[in-house]
Amino acid sequence: MAICLARGLAGVRTVPVPISEHRDRNATVPARQVLFRDDFEDFNQTIWRCEYSCPVIETGKARFRLRSGVEAETHGSWSKASYKPRQFTSGRFTVRIALTERPNATVWWGVALWDNGPAANLSQYNEINFGYTTDQLFGDTELRVESTKLGKYASVRVDTGVDLYDEQWHVATLEYDANHVSFYLDGNLLQTITDRSVIPTDPMHLVLGPRLVRGDPMTTGFTQSIDWVEVEG
Repeated sequence: MAICLARGLAGVRTVPVPISEHRDRNATVPARQVLFRDDFEDFNQTIWRCEYSCPVIETGKARFRLRSGVEAETHGSWSKASYKPRQFTSGRFTVRIALTERPNATVWWGVALWDNGPAANLSQYNEINFGYTTDQLFGDTELRVESTKLGKYASVRVDTGVDLYDEQWHVATLEYDANHVSFYLDGNLLQTITDRSVIPTDPMHLVLGPRLVRGDPMTTGFTQSIDWVEVEG
């Protein structure tokens, strides 16, 4: 089973790679064929595999909750769901997402595509994600968009222009194939990575949800809520 670590390291090294600085807020997401959609009226464990704690479904929302006072890498400090039916080598992955107040702890939140890679020590992992590790120095409007191929990665700072921790809903999209990784927020293209040396081509799992990466237990809880998720070809 692939376990998504979603790197979340303090002082993340950014590899200098070509980045296409697309920030055209008039550039919207074009339509594609919908392959899968979950509106989370319930949590279907024939579709989703939980990593530690499953999300709780409340009024059609998946609440991925981290609890205070719980050690890292235990139930209550790690709540993720991995899509079981298939892996992906390309596509568009969209969620409607909201976050509670930013925790004063080493919490990674976001959405990722992940594969452990061929090395037993995970040094050659593959990943695409958007999200952030909350004890780092970015402001509340900022996150990272990252792409990793066999351990070589690019980590790009993106200012979304909105407070990400005010419990308001936003629609976020990762789009990728072998030639590009793009990130949209609320339909607007904010970043594109085009260096093929960091764009994975091996099949990857879609993974939703946050975790306490390391350090002391949280003093307050944190919730990443997802209203719906949609996968397009």
